[in-house]
Amino acid sequence: MIYNPCIATVPEAEVNELMAIVRDQAEPRQLSDDDRWRAAYAEEQRRRRIVGYQQDLFASTAITHYRRSPAAPFVERPPVETVAAKLDRIMGDPFATFGPPRSDRPSILTHRQRQTIVRGAANWLKVRQRVTLIDAPGLVDPAFGIQRYLGRHGVIWRLCGSTFADHCYVFFDAVGAERTAKIHMVEVRDLVPLS
Repeated sequence: MIYNPCIATVPEAEVNELMAIVRDQAEPRQLSDDDRWRAAYAEEQRRRRIVGYQQDLFASTAITHYRRSPAAPFVERPPVETVAAKLDRIMGDPFATFGPPRSDRPSILTHRQRQTIVRGAANWLKVRQRVTLIDAPGLVDPAFGIQRYLGRHGVIWRLCGSTFADHCYVFFDAVGAERTAKIHMVEVRDLVPLS
């Protein structure tokens, strides 16, 4: 970009400074081994789902045919709490959770409990590790949330930073007629490693 004083509304020094910032951002950062693995794994999963392409006779877009994956495992789920029961339960309690409370699973962990969970998973909590989702928080709406993936296998896609050290991202294997990648943030306490 060339500085033109006839149409410029800012000084030339400021334009040069801004352009230097833009040029510095244009350089892509170096890919890590995990970044290269993620790209290769996603491409492998995409190729595994696709059977082939069918060209249209009249020059329209090609149709992609997908392979069906195995069905999702059956997991018995608790009954969904009705809206009336939910409103009765949370009436007058400003700290109530939206999902039904569970005695075996506190909805909010203390700092010490989080550290214990992360330390307990230290020997297997790494990118590329195969895992199974065995538990999830109480469901608010059965159509949304991580409980839809109970019993499914996947691979740890990315670890979270120190703020969410007790969470990680999991790339779940496709089931049924799923065509898109399912990558979700999951609590580490809900995962078990596959050997």
